[in-house]
Amino acid sequence: MAPETSTSAERTGGRRSRRRGVPVPYDFRRPTKLSRQHARVLEITYEAFCRQWATLLSSTLRTTVQVELDGIQQYSYDEYAAELPMPTVMAVVDPEPLVGAGVLHVDTPLLLSCVERMLGGAGKPGQPQRVLTDIEAVLAKGLLERTLVELAASLTSVVDLKPRLTSLEQNPQFAQAAAATDVMIVAAFHLQVEQASGTATLAMPLDPLSAALSAAELRVASPEELRVRRLMRDRLDDHLEHIPVDVSVRFTAAQMRPDEILALVPGDVIRLPHTADTPLEVVASDVHVASAVAGSRGQRLACLIVPTPEESSR
Repeated sequence: MAPETSTSAERTGGRRSRRRGVPVPYDFRRPTKLSRQHARVLEITYEAFCRQWATLLSSTLRTTVQVELDGIQQYSYDEYAAELPMPTVMAVVDPEPLVGAGVLHVDTPLLLSCVERMLGGAGKPGQPQRVLTDIEAVLAKGLLERTLVELAASLTSVVDLKPRLTSLEQNPQFAQAAAATDVMIVAAFHLQVEQASGTATLAMPLDPLSAALSAAELRVASPEELRVRRLMRDRLDDHLEHIPVDVSVRFTAAQMRPDEILALVPGDVIRLPHTADTPLEVVASDVHVASAVAGSRGQRLACLIVPTPEESSR
């Protein structure tokens, strides 16, 4: 009887379902470049990869294996490599025809447990975090190469991928798969092999992957779908221009010590370091967007937008 396999789709109460409700902080200094629609396509694709990977591991290790997708995030390559343990197992991948390089990483203790099963052992949990021997590295490389075949099969709807394992590194500092600032799309997986468990990650270069997703989207979209998408994009642009934004006008701030603030009483005058010929700052969400001079319009206070000091000096 073939060993059973299961994925996150069959475990609605598992880790992945709990993680869906966890808010993820958004860094506006590094906006996400992967659209929500492309992220959803990748999520569906990687869930299919989980099923195929679980089947491969179950047949190879002759035991029950569960693989589930934990999430998809955007990191720079430097951030991604810095979070990996050392020593570790990093398969540097040439994702032909995509430009650049990818990385398939698997926890060393989990991989050692798999290798032990491949050699006829029990695959006990709690394996040491150590460098692989030459024999272990050869077995691990073969298992990862077969994993890449399943990855290519899962991505057929997006790109005709022909991934090739170029090197197997055990020190993240030596695996120069990309430049430090290159943006990577990192998919995290949780694997359960009998009593042993661990994590794996798949990092792919963002720009080539996004281009492949866009091309695949155009291949399957009908003319009517493309027309509706353009219409929705135009409507979104129109509505963005009419969204109300809170704007304030402020003087140059004054710095005071805590004891000076505590000593203030009604009637005190605070001297501001703002000269009479210096324009006021027009601020939205604490961002300086323009300069202005104070004035009035009828019974109301108002301001007149003027060139910034930098523009006036040109």
